[in-house]
Amino acid sequence: AQQPPPAAGYPAPTLVGPAGPPPAYGHPRPNVPAYAHGHGQAPGYAPPPQRRRTGPAVALVVVAVLVAIGAGWTVFAFMKDGGHTTNSPAHTSTRSPSAGPSAGVRGDGQDKGDGQDGDGAVPSGYLGTWSGAIDGGAGRSTRRLVIQQGEVGDTVLSLTAEGPLDTGGSYHCVFQAALEAEPASGSPVRVGPSQVTSGEPATSCTPGKPTVLTLLPDGSLRREIPETGESLTYTRSD
Repeated sequence: AQQPPPAAGYPAPTLVGPAGPPPAYGHPRPNVPAYAHGHGQAPGYAPPPQRRRTGPAVALVVVAVLVAIGAGWTVFAFMKDGGHTTNSPAHTSTRSPSAGPSAGVRGDGQDKGDGQDGDGAVPSGYLGTWSGAIDGGAGRSTRRLVIQQGEVGDTVLSLTAEGPLDTGGSYHCVFQAALEAEPASGSPVRVGPSQVTSGEPATSCTPGKPTVLTLLPDGSLRREIPETGESLTYTRSD
């Protein structure tokens, strides 16, 4: 049977597939068929990328990391040991038999004892008997110095002087002096003016000026008069 004619003013409809959206102005858009044929993929979708094989690359990275760790540990061990092998002898401080005593050792190899012994202010290294000598026009004169323990103001020095006189004969004088100030650790010992306790002849013995006692690196002791700069070095005799 024939279809009835369209109503006046309206064109007959045309059966077509669904139309796409209107094209944008200035840029025509091609018509896309409503239904794709076959089993192909929809347009606009690319096939998924092929998965890369990462196993060998990961293995190479692991090997490189292990090598770097091993090298770092080797450097650390070397620095820790100071570059020495376990067969290197340990460092020891020794003194040659021909070397002289150090500043902290007496001539007999014993510690000079800068510290106090608890019974007084004089460092223990100064205590004891010391001997010295002076060569003059009349001959050699001897000095025997005894340092004992004591506090400031106590008698700590006793000096016996003997020798020939320029006018003939000989003299024998004994002096004593007190500790003038408490010495600091490692500092010289300051002794006050000496007083004559006995003398023969008495006219040959006169009081002395303040002196400073200093232990020397070779274990000897120097007694100096700061006012005049005169000094005499003594060696330990006990």
